[in-house]
Amino acid sequence: MWPPDDFACEVEEVALRDGVSQVVRRVRFDHRGLVVYGTATASRVDPVSKVALPVFDRLCAYELVPVCLRAFARNLQRLGVTSIDTVQGERGVSGDTGLVLRWQAFRNVRTIVARGRVHGQMAEILAVVQAHMPNGERLGLPGLDERVVVPVLKAVPEPLADASAALAAHLRFLQQRPDDRSLLLDAFTLACATGARADAEVLLQRWTAAGGGQAVGTFPDEPTGGLDAEILRR
Repeated sequence: MWPPDDFACEVEEVALRDGVSQVVRRVRFDHRGLVVYGTATASRVDPVSKVALPVFDRLCAYELVPVCLRAFARNLQRLGVTSIDTVQGERGVSGDTGLVLRWQAFRNVRTIVARGRVHGQMAEILAVVQAHMPNGERLGLPGLDERVVVPVLKAVPEPLADASAALAAHLRFLQQRPDDRSLLLDAFTLACATGARADAEVLLQRWTAAGGGQAVGTFPDEPTGGLDAEILRR
């Protein structure tokens, strides 16, 4: 039955700036149909490790009805998300933008990286993702702007540019998913960006208790490094 309880899909648009990959856009889908879409106008970059944490200060969230969620999950599977190469786009390209697609279902986990112009199955998969994003929002990889995207959703709110409201939204999300490390990290970064020191301290403790995380590079020619509490405290 689609979607399984472990279904999740996440697409990040990444820009390479000064040798550091910075997430500028992200859309996440979970198995209950919750969609969180955000864009980051800035990142908090650790001067020592060069790890960059996006500040999703423009955000919206909405919930897919069950039939829409089921169709979305099955379409990704039908288009080959479980079988296409994990490196997509143009080989050897040195552009400064890329995409990372993370997908899981039925205990199968995949991470697909795209850089440069995409085509074929990957372009079709990303077109399906874009059709489930807020109206007028597009992924910035070459090859996608040539495709006609027909939105399939109604009554989706426009993203709101308000970092404090985005932090409050993440704190509400965490009431349902208290150990979600990605949500904890995004909320922590927003708390730092808005000067909410007390929230940041609590979120850092929760992130550490949940197992922390690992930061990895998106592109093969950028630095990689571990993400730990010391980096977050800086």
